[in-house]
Amino acid sequence: MTEPKLSRWQLLRDIGIFQVKLALDAIRDLLLSPVSIVSAVIDLIKGHQYPHSYFYKVMRLGRKTDHWLNLFGAAELENKPVKEELSKDAEVCSLNNTPEPGRNLDDLFCQVEALLKEQHDRGGLTATAKASIDRCLDKIITKSESKPSVTDD
Repeated sequence: MTEPKLSRWQLLRDIGIFQVKLALDAIRDLLLSPVSIVSAVIDLIKGHQYPHSYFYKVMRLGRKTDHWLNLFGAAELENKPVKEELSKDAEVCSLNNTPEPGRNLDDLFCQVEALLKEQHDRGGLTATAKASIDRCLDKIITKSESKPSVTDD
């Protein structure tokens, strides 16, 4: 059985989404770091026990945001067949493996993706942009294949 061919658009989409998720994860980490230290100091001063601990509330918030970001969600798709076009009737986006809508950031990306596909199907700006990007990428690939490789002897 042959492996499915990876679509250039799927790869570009996954790279873009991963970079956005990495940026959001970094911002979250920058915010949670000082908040966790302050909450731990308050817990030490006030002698809070586990159920009332601010620090552990911050930890639970961090876990929730971790699940919401689903940073490495695209890796879960590696064994699934790659589709160039998703059907309009698909209820679950290819990014999101969870049946519950609104469960993570992938749902937001799926909504944006659906909007862009709708515009593309209508022949709007996204269709023109996609065609232009495809032409540019094809030129780059053609040039890279036609250049002789340079090796140092």
